[in-house]
Amino acid sequence: MGSEHYQLITLPNGLRVVHQRVKGTQLVHAGFTIQAGSKNDGQNPGLAHCLEHMLFKGTTHRKTIHVLNHLEVVGGELNAYTTKELTTIYGTTQSKHLSRLTDILCDVVFRSTFPEAELEKEKKVIVDEINMYLDTPEENIFDEFQERIFEGHPLAHNILGTEESVNKITQSDLKHFVNTHYRFENMVFAVVGNVSIERVLLALQRFLPQAQELNSPGIILANSTFEPLKTFHEVKKTDFNQAYAILGGLAYEIDHPNRWKLLLVNNFFGGPVLNSRLNLAIREKYGYTYNVESGYSAFAETGLFHCFVGSEPKYIERSVELIFKELKKLRTQSLGTLQLSRAKNQYAGQLILSNENRSGLMMHLGQSVLRKGKANSIEHAIESIRKVTVTDVLEVANELMAEENFSRLYYVPQD
Repeated sequence: MGSEHYQLITLPNGLRVVHQRVKGTQLVHAGFTIQAGSKNDGQNPGLAHCLEHMLFKGTTHRKTIHVLNHLEVVGGELNAYTTKELTTIYGTTQSKHLSRLTDILCDVVFRSTFPEAELEKEKKVIVDEINMYLDTPEENIFDEFQERIFEGHPLAHNILGTEESVNKITQSDLKHFVNTHYRFENMVFAVVGNVSIERVLLALQRFLPQAQELNSPGIILANSTFEPLKTFHEVKKTDFNQAYAILGGLAYEIDHPNRWKLLLVNNFFGGPVLNSRLNLAIREKYGYTYNVESGYSAFAETGLFHCFVGSEPKYIERSVELIFKELKKLRTQSLGTLQLSRAKNQYAGQLILSNENRSGLMMHLGQSVLRKGKANSIEHAIESIRKVTVTDVLEVANELMAEENFSRLYYVPQD
């Protein structure tokens, strides 16, 4: 989580700059977070992700090799990723190279040229990435589940797109997407490291484009109304040797007051801990699976809670039955005071550990300021967790986790 000691400045051009000084480190982490993801692809599934790739393929100042070498030659890193709602372009280097880092970030975000020859090559890379995911059942089934549960809404768009949709993307599509979404008022520049805010602002003043360098103002698209569909239950035959199942339903949006309650519940129920309820009830007790988990994804308009399990085909239905059995316990049996206290301590400890990841902190600050205009402190997060009661857990479980509200998707081997 962010700290209460961050500084937030809005520049005259509308760009928000969030900065947190961290002493005792030689590194600086910085990046642009832009409110544009696969949800904004429109008629071009995979466009936002393709653009993320193409940002590194040449600018008005640099060829591809010079973009790639700019931080590498001083031991730094440059990277990017796309989600359903955001794109983040970021880098890490020694604090003394802040100016170099700011230079390359501004260059790729605002001055990329998207050469057609590079675009044709990168499409092949992305298609290979798509095929890699299609060969990874855990990723594949989750993507397909989201496509089904959000059907008819932009959230249904697969971040990578399809081979067909990616091959249709043109240089003109990329430029139009940038002109529409890569606006100063639609992004945040975040910096975490042992550098002063004055150095950050001086670097931005030097490398940011002037307003007249940018194309005419774009249109910032409003969030779409989400109309939930009926639940579904589907079994698909696949070439995978194992069987997989994902089950879940709609949950709280990112600003919902119950979000912290669900985050806590998800963590002890099926989160990334060895003593989660699902892991103990299915893997440890019966040995049915190597991987069983739950997850919660929050978006601007809605959210998704899901449970996932992979096993030998003969154990898959039994594993799903056990998941629903544990969900029923969550809805009908109150946690003991000690159980709840342990769950809170565990999650609070995880939050504190994650806060030590300075690159992750930088991204948290950027995303939070972009979405909400502020970033919560680690203290606020822990306080929110501490306030969760036994009654809260029952209410969240009963509101979101009834079996009849869950859709199901199975991957089972061909007969």
